[in-house]
Order: sequence, then C-alpha cells, then structure tokens
Amino acid sequence: MASTTPSKPSSGGLQTTTIIAVVVVGILLIVGGIILGQATPLLFPQQASAEAAQVDNLFHIMLVIGGAIFLLVQGLLVFSMWRFRARKGETGDGEPIHGNTTLEIVWTAIPAVIVFVLTILSWQVFNSLQAPKPGEASVVVAGARFNWAFTYNVPLSILGYEVDETLLPPDVKDDLADDGTVSITSATLYSYVNQPVALAMDARDVIHAFWVPAFRVKQDLIPGRTTTVRFTPTVADTYPSGIQCAELCGANHGIMRADIVVAENEAEYNKLLTPILESRLFPPADPVVRGRAILESNVYPCYTCHVLSDLSSANWVGNVGPALDGVADRAATSRANATSQTAAEYLYTSIHEPGAYLVPGYGNLMPQLGVPECDVWAMVAYLATQSTSGSAPFEVVQPDVCIPQVSGPPGSEPPPAGEATAEAAAETEVVPAEATAEATAEGS
Repeated sequence: MASTTPSKPSSGGLQTTTIIAVVVVGILLIVGGIILGQATPLLFPQQASAEAAQVDNLFHIMLVIGGAIFLLVQGLLVFSMWRFRARKGETGDGEPIHGNTTLEIVWTAIPAVIVFVLTILSWQVFNSLQAPKPGEASVVVAGARFNWAFTYNVPLSILGYEVDETLLPPDVKDDLADDGTVSITSATLYSYVNQPVALAMDARDVIHAFWVPAFRVKQDLIPGRTTTVRFTPTVADTYPSGIQCAELCGANHGIMRADIVVAENEAEYNKLLTPILESRLFPPADPVVRGRAILESNVYPCYTCHVLSDLSSANWVGNVGPALDGVADRAATSRANATSQTAAEYLYTSIHEPGAYLVPGYGNLMPQLGVPECDVWAMVAYLATQSTSGSAPFEVVQPDVCIPQVSGPPGSEPPPAGEATAEAAAETEVVPAEATAEATAEGS
C-alpha cells in the first residue's frame, strides 16, 4: 500500500493548509475593511461642494485599507494571546524565535506599496482641488485672533440703480479708478451654487487654519505668506459656524468661527451683497452711528478680545483684552495723563498702533488690523460716547475727507446728524460708576 504520511513542505515553502489559511484570512480582512469603509458617509456632514466627493472617495479608500490593517493587527493580537498563553504549571520562558526573513520582507513591502499608492492618489486629489477653475470669484480672507473677515470686489451694477460717483467717499473713488469695482468686507462668507471660489488668505498674527467640513477644504494661514484654497458650492443653504479655525491660535481659539451663506444664483448673491455695498457707498453722516455700525459688523476681531456692554447683542463678550465699558472716561483722564495725548489721540493710537501703550496687566497681543483712516476716526467718535454719562466727555473732530457727501441711496432721507447722534446716545447703555471703575479699557 502507498504511504499515507503527510507531505512535508519543501525547503523554504509553506504547507498547503497554511496557504489556504492565509488566503482565507486575507479575504476576510478585505471584506472587513470594505464593511468598515461603508461608514464613510456617517463620519462626515453632507457633501456641499464639488470637491467633497473626491475627498470622501480618498478617505473611503484609506478607511478600507486602515480597517483591514486594524482587523489584522487586532486579530493577531487576540490569536497570540490565546494560542501562546502560559499553560497551567508553566513557569519558564517562551521558546526563542530567531525570525522569519520572508515574513519581514512581506510586512515591509506591503506597507510600502500602500503608502506609495495613497501618495499618488492624494497628490492627484490635491492637484485637482488647487487647480484654477474658469470664471472663479476671488475673495480675500484675513484671519486674526479670533475672527475671519472676507473682502469682495463688486461692481456698482449690482445695485440696480445709477449712482453719482462724484459724491462717493474718496476711498471708494480710488477703488473704482483702479479696476471699476468697490471692495467690501463682511464677517460672513457669501457665494452661490456652482460658482467656483478662490480664497487668497493671510494671517495677521499667528498661524490659523481655514476649515470648512461641509466643503471638505482645509488650508493653513501663515503670517507673511498668502495661501490659497478653492471650492465650488453645490448646495444652497446657510451654514452657521461653517468655517472654523483648526489650528490652536490662543485663548479664544474655540470662538474663531464664521458663517457661510450660499445663494441659489447670482441674482440672490448680489442681493446679499447690496446692503454691504450701500453701507460703503453711503456711510451715515453721524460718525458715532458710523463707528457703531463698523464695530457691530464684526469685520474686525475687536469683539473676540474685548467686552462692551453696548454691543453685547453683537457678541462683544471677549475676555482676552481689557474691557471697553467706560473707556471714554479713562481716555480723558488716566490714559491721557499716562500718554501725554488728548483723549481722541489716545483712542486713535490704540487702534492704529495697539502696542504704543499697553494697559497695565495686558500683553501686546493686538495685531495691526489695517483699519482705514476714516473707519478709525468713526470708531473713535463712537468709543467717545462710552462713558458713565452716555455722552462724549471730549470732542472728536473728523477729518474733512471722512465727512460723507451723501448719506443714503437715491430717494432715501436719512435723519439729520444731530438726531442720529441723540438716537445713538439714547440706545447706549449707561454703565454704573462702580462697574466703570473696575474695568480696564482701551484698544479696539
């Protein structure tokens, strides 16, 4: 009779049963990875940009591979804990193992191939996301602790009516002379469906990270360097706090967020920008009203560091910088004495050169914000009303170039400057003297 003894593996070979086991385990790992990969849509918000599908597909591939590796590692760990456990009565060391050259080559080669493939796929996705698109809209983004600001260049034609350009503010005339558009800034990012957008982003102080989970885009902002990110919205909606900073940038990093509004079409988009443009073309005649509107718009990061009771509805609840309640009284007394400046000059300098004088107990954290000259003087006029009495304890004289010639669109009849000032003063919350005495203030 023929011998029935089991066949021995040839030198350097594997038993048939071992090969079968490896194949079965490999298939199970691949299936398990695919099953885990199906969780991709559950991990992310709705896809709201044309680029989102590419990013999700790449992540899906990575999750499938990572899931298979996870199952392999954990499976071997559990198997080893069971198969090579110490039996009852065993007290000696385990059997010494020299190694397996074939196994070492395999577990080095496979990860190398996986990393190479993922690198190629990631590079393709990155190039696709960064490639300029026809007709893309350009938006300038400024990131500063702890705020986002978005600047658009828009033509006067979006207004739908004629404007006498000779009566517009000097800075607006300069804008129009450059390229026929006017730059406007908002604290909200606006766009519309299927409009490619290119953001040119700058950091005013430290490194920030522009992250929009719904659009699947993320890009760092680096001081002294302009970085770019591109996306094309596909879902019309309002995304509250849709933009987040993903780089720890300071004490109030968690509030560095901004809303996104995606309109259905260009006409709706223009309607969203029209009020912002009109506020630039026809600023209020009263500098107090004008200054309050600027600070209330939150286009500057003042509100993220300072508290001001009069603007609490605009989320002025910052605690990083000195409080601004009662700032006019201190500007006219202790701060004027410390700096040898008039109260108005002191407030102006605090905005334009925040490091020139530091309130005792606070560091030099406020960045150079690049606030236009007329906006600074309007802010000074408003801050001058933040006193215990609710009225300005000193006079703020506006430069001639900052006095608007027109205070509203054609057909509008804004109230006289005196009435507007009185109305603004009436709305200002009077801070008790004891609260003012405790507050330290300055800076915008």
